[in-house]
Amino acid sequence: MKSNNITPTLTGGSSSDKKFEPQSLSNIEEYLRYLAQIRVENNISVEDVMQHLNYSRSTLDALEQGDLEFIQYPLNYFFTRQYASYLKVSFPQQFLMSHFKPGEKK
Repeated sequence: MKSNNITPTLTGGSSSDKKFEPQSLSNIEEYLRYLAQIRVENNISVEDVMQHLNYSRSTLDALEQGDLEFIQYPLNYFFTRQYASYLKVSFPQQFLMSHFKPGEKK
């Protein structure tokens, strides 16, 4: 597994160079899909993630599809942070726990 300590920015066109704006549900969903992309790019299997983080396949699948309701709030926030940390991807500081609450206007 290669190291991938990425800080999302607004430079260049690489898929690894993304900036996620605060208070935007669509950008949180995009960030969840971005984590899946990073996992694949680093050749980390779903099984490795499931074993290391003790996530179910359905939880991980939903998370990687950008489904904000992959698990109940506020656990969705903590699971996302934990998954990002496992992948060595920076978690955007502007993503607050309250942004992960379903049904809230962001």
